[in-house]
Amino acid sequence: MDGARGLGMGRRWGIAIGVFFTVMLIPVGVDTWHSPPGPRRVAALVLLIAYALVYLITPTALWRRGVPAKLAAVAGLLALVTGYVTIRGLFWLPIIGYAFAVAAVLLPIVWAAGIAAVVLSAAAVATVAVPDSSWEPWTALLIIVVDLLLVGMLMASNKALFAARHELAARAVTDERTRVARDLHDVLGHTLTTLTVKSALAQRLLGTGQPDRAGQELADIERLSRQALVELRATVSGHRQVSLDAELAGARIALAAGQIGVRVTGDPAAVPAHLREPLAYVVREGVTNVLRHSSATTCRIDITPESVEITDDGRGGAAEPGNGLTGLRQRLTAVGGELSTGPADGGGFRLRVQFGAA
Repeated sequence: MDGARGLGMGRRWGIAIGVFFTVMLIPVGVDTWHSPPGPRRVAALVLLIAYALVYLITPTALWRRGVPAKLAAVAGLLALVTGYVTIRGLFWLPIIGYAFAVAAVLLPIVWAAGIAAVVLSAAAVATVAVPDSSWEPWTALLIIVVDLLLVGMLMASNKALFAARHELAARAVTDERTRVARDLHDVLGHTLTTLTVKSALAQRLLGTGQPDRAGQELADIERLSRQALVELRATVSGHRQVSLDAELAGARIALAAGQIGVRVTGDPAAVPAHLREPLAYVVREGVTNVLRHSSATTCRIDITPESVEITDDGRGGAAEPGNGLTGLRQRLTAVGGELSTGPADGGGFRLRVQFGAA
């Protein structure tokens, strides 16, 4: 929307300048009308009227056109006004600057500056070539051209500013969509995996005549469902936070429900505060992958102040990383973490994240 706003503002500037300088041509037309009758006056009036009409419609008609069309329009305006000045005399040199206003508004600033140099040089040559010519008209033309060139530079800066704002807004929307998608995967992927494992366990317990334990699992399922709803709302509002200790506790429960033995080494309290949340996401994604893909019987989580490594004795990870690992890598890259995955020593799968020097 900012880009469209910038385009509309620039177009309004063009219309305003076109109307202003067209009105400024009225005294020129009056003076031409009162000049001596004859073919020269008729030709001058025709050229001036054509100049005014083309001048008035050019900013709106060519605003969205390419540089060649705009250059052609500027060249046409310069030809018309040059013909008028040739008939009426060098006293009217300043109105050539009106044509330059179109160049300053429509063309890139480099093109406008080039045209300004050519126009001023040609006017200077004409002033020198005509005997007893005053430099006052050329000086007035110089002032008009320089002022309009500054206006063109200001408009170019505003256009670039609006384009930059539009790009930043679009990037912010994309980043927010990526965040929501990544967080939804983290919340739903892990929770649904745990619910699936616990549901299967509850079914087995009921089948083996252990209703009390099955009831405990069903109670856990209800608790996890409510917790997932809370986390889902927090994700959408952007206020969701995760805890390393809570993720480790949840990992033990989920792995136990999947009949996977778990061993945690290291002290989570020794992890620096700014790394606890990233490592919590690592634990969540790593344990989710163990439950989903590994068919493992054991899982080990090794924690140091600057790293975490999750290994299992299953059949290994998928050949291609899924959305979870892709999102995790994006999250870690943003905070200086390096994610590596691959076969574990002795079989199984290894997921490791390192912050700082290994």
